[in-house]
Amino acid sequence: MYKGLRSLVCSQAGESALTLPVMMLIIAMVLYMGVDFLGIYATSQKLRTAASETINLMKIENGWDSGTQAFFHDLLDKLGLPPNRVNVIFATPKSESPPVQRGDQVSLDISTTYEVRSLRPLNHAFVVPVRIRLTGLAQEYVRQ
Repeated sequence: MYKGLRSLVCSQAGESALTLPVMMLIIAMVLYMGVDFLGIYATSQKLRTAASETINLMKIENGWDSGTQAFFHDLLDKLGLPPNRVNVIFATPKSESPPVQRGDQVSLDISTTYEVRSLRPLNHAFVVPVRIRLTGLAQEYVRQ
């Protein structure tokens, strides 16, 4: 691989003064796209952390209600994710009929998007969806 790159840079065939700057531009763009990949990963991890903490609360309380939603939004705020850009696709409600009992499954499905900024100079806008689904077992027995 080193020989191929060296021959490309040192070759006299079609040599111009722009070869090195163009190669540096391509390398810089690839590195800049790598920063976006890290951004997607960081967003995914922050969303997974918030979902994990929230599903633990949902397991203790046997579902999702307005208090759980407030906890989730506060947690998103602390993690640096804007709560208005995170969508709760599905959350097992606490006020189901019949109520969620001990050992029943509670689930949380959330999503957000990450805008890839590295390709914006090339007039391309990409939006990458980030989706997290977690499930757990309710821990409380509700007497009726």
